[in-house]
Parts: sequence; C-alpha cells; structure tokens
Amino acid sequence: MKKRSKRLRRTLLLALLLAALIVDGRLRLTTTEYSLSFAGLPPAFDGFRVVQLSDVHGAVFGRENERLLRAVAAAEPDLIALTGDLADQYTDLADTDRLLAGLGEIAPVYYVSGNHEWSEDLLEPLQELFQRRGVRYLRNEYLTLERSDSRIVLAGVEDPNGWRDMPRPDALAARLRETYPEDFVLLLGHRNDFLEKYPSLPVDLVLCGHAHGGVIRIPGLGGLLGTNRELFPDYTAGVYTGGTYRLLVSRGLGSLRGIPRLFNNPEVVVLTLRAG
Repeated sequence: MKKRSKRLRRTLLLALLLAALIVDGRLRLTTTEYSLSFAGLPPAFDGFRVVQLSDVHGAVFGRENERLLRAVAAAEPDLIALTGDLADQYTDLADTDRLLAGLGEIAPVYYVSGNHEWSEDLLEPLQELFQRRGVRYLRNEYLTLERSDSRIVLAGVEDPNGWRDMPRPDALAARLRETYPEDFVLLLGHRNDFLEKYPSLPVDLVLCGHAHGGVIRIPGLGGLLGTNRELFPDYTAGVYTGGTYRLLVSRGLGSLRGIPRLFNNPEVVVLTLRAG
C-alpha cells in the first residue's frame, strides 16, 4: 500500500512538472495586497502598512535583490515583518546581509525565527547581521508601537524548533494581556498551524508563513503539498478565521530544496490595517 501511494505521488509530481513545461509556469515576484479592519485598532493606526516577507530561504530576486527591494519600497510600509526561514544551509549570508541593509533603509524591520534557522544553527551568524543592520529579533517578547497618543502591541514568538523550555504562544499572549488588556495585538510567528494549536489566543492578528503556499498550487484547488509532504494541506495562503483572531499566511518567497514551486509565484504580502 505504501509503495502504491509513493508511486501515485511520484506520478502526480511528474504530471505537474510536464504541465509546467507545456503551460507557462514561470515564476514572477508578485505583491498581494490585503486590507483588514479591526474594531479595536486605534484611529491613529488607520492606514498603517505592514510588508511581510516569509520563507526567503536565501532567494535572490535580481542583482543584489533589487527587484524585491523595489517591490517593498513601492508598498511604502511603516513596518517590515520577516516571519522565519530567512536563510537555510544553502544560503549565502552575504546576500542576506545586503537584503537586510536594503530593507532597513525602507522601514523598521522585525524578525521571528523559523524552523530552518534553528535546525541548521544559523541564528548566531544571523544575529550578527541583525545587530549590524538594526533588525529587531523578537524572541518570545513584545513591545509597543506608538502613533500620536495611541499604541498597538507587536509580539513575536520563536519557532517550536527552539529550546524545549521556551514559553508557548499562549503563555506569551497571556503575559502581555496582563499589561495590555485592551490593546490591539499583532503577533508574528512562523508556523501556519496557529488556528489548530491555539484557536483562542488573546490577540487580534497573526502573520505567519511556513506553508510555501502549498509548494505547488492547483488552479481552483489551492496548495497541493504541505511541508510534511501531506496532500492538500490547510492554511497555505491568505486570510483565515475560526478562532478569536485572524491568521494571514504568506506563500513565501523561496523554495523547498528538491521541490520546485509551480503555479505559485513568490509573494510580497502588503497589509493595510483599518480601524472600524
């Protein structure tokens, strides 16, 4: 039965690869715009813009990432969120350094870790780059962003690949609510399973990635492969509800090694927050 299932998956992948040769499956860097309204967002933050970059995996778009940086600058963000898997074992960190330098010239940059940074021991060299380029690494912590006399809370959780004794997202959220019981909370994470594991988090919005858009996207059906190689996974791209908050999942920018992205353009997410 296992062999048959394996053959079926292999046949399906080969068929999709063949289709990509017949149909124009070339990937183009795309920008996806979202506008989300929240009753609890202070009016001073109405129109606040966030660019989310996820699962870069060291990908480079144009000379010194000029195409990616141009797309980010065109969005005129107030904040840039890097939601994990910025690099992997194949990444040239000189490319990452140049990307971070360019992003820092556009807007304040905040980062949370992904599974690859932990599993491939990349956090120490990355933190050296963060310090050099002014990137704020949110390590199961939170801070406030202020406009006029108003504020919102920005929080970031470490990827579960980190230390076993790290606080979980629900513990972090509970702690911050002791200090900020009524404030709007934007949480940055990497994994796309928040609504399954933590449906009742006391936050307003979670930004994450990890799913790579389902790696291969089938028109009309969505993502084909989960990051654990499961078929037709949930939470691969876009906005989801079902808990006490909304979840925005980026399709990401890079690729899983050995599995090309098909019909799944690398994505720059641009989010506009609206009050009301």
